[in-house]
Amino acid sequence: MKKLFYYFALLPFMVSLTACENNDDPNPNDNDGTVTTTYGTYIVNTGNWNQNDASIQWYDLTTKIVSGDIYKQQNQKGIGDLQDLCVYGSKLYAISTTSSKIEILEKNGKIIKTIPMLNDANQPKKPRYATAGDGYVFITAYDGTVSKLDTVSMDIVSTVKLDGYLENLSYTKGKLFVNKSDYNMDGTGNIVYVINAEKMEKIEDITVVVNPYTQNFVGDDGNIYIVSNGNYAGAEWLPDESSWIYGTLQRINSETYEVEEICNATYATKRGDKIYILYSEYYLPDRAKCFVYDLKTKEEKIFIDINEISTPGGIKADPNSNDIYIINNPSGQLSEVYVYDENGNFKSKFETGAYTTNIKFLTE
Repeated sequence: MKKLFYYFALLPFMVSLTACENNDDPNPNDNDGTVTTTYGTYIVNTGNWNQNDASIQWYDLTTKIVSGDIYKQQNQKGIGDLQDLCVYGSKLYAISTTSSKIEILEKNGKIIKTIPMLNDANQPKKPRYATAGDGYVFITAYDGTVSKLDTVSMDIVSTVKLDGYLENLSYTKGKLFVNKSDYNMDGTGNIVYVINAEKMEKIEDITVVVNPYTQNFVGDDGNIYIVSNGNYAGAEWLPDESSWIYGTLQRINSETYEVEEICNATYATKRGDKIYILYSEYYLPDRAKCFVYDLKTKEEKIFIDINEISTPGGIKADPNSNDIYIINNPSGQLSEVYVYDENGNFKSKFETGAYTTNIKFLTE
């Protein structure tokens, strides 16, 4: 599919979205149940290592057109690397690990402020993921810290020092739940930290399946859902099958911190009482599948034939419609996004940038 670069046709619409926002009041619309409209999606393209080809694209749900790199169009330069994008209030927050920076952007991609992420010794902190709540954006980093950024002053106002390689996180009811991965290098990467978001103090260490990584979100039931990648089951360096730890979806009670293992998973996304799941162990490709898990009945139902997606790289549910988006990252090619209805019927697909890793919906 040939990519369409109709950025300037989309620009007036995107500017109008920015102009109608005059504050940064909290609106964590991914879990408050009040979403009524989805305007489109921001496509997060991580790019290739040290190639400066990461990008942010806009996919308009009305025109069905995907733009070029809105960051480059607005700022006349590449973003460098890009790990995560947080859409909150009237702004975007772009997180870059290798460049060790946070860039605060208007919704059309124009830079408002760049914040270098350096420690006291002027060394890079290497930020990873961001979430938002109560007027703040919270950012994890590879130096074991979580930073709190005030969305009004656009300054980092406090930091909590934890331990290990911190990855994705979520926010609910004044608390942060933070994945500590460590990639199972020493067997200690099996923790989800609980942080008091107001005081930026650790409350609890929750033990989970080893290697919690990119997946961490608040379900419609108010609980936390994470995916641990396990220890790369099937890898040749593991002695035998008895030592394999599979990718696992888990539910953490946000009040009691009790952990329940649900099913095998690599990527997951919520839609009401259902979780849509991609399961694809790198070393066990024959076990790959895409299915729906019903939280009430605890039943699994195949969603699509996984063979339709050559290299599955993520799954997202539109918070307003019933559409499900699945990322495909074929080796050596630009990525693609496939769109299905809630019953797994194919609707459309569109080409994106280099190594798409996330989709962020713009809603109200």
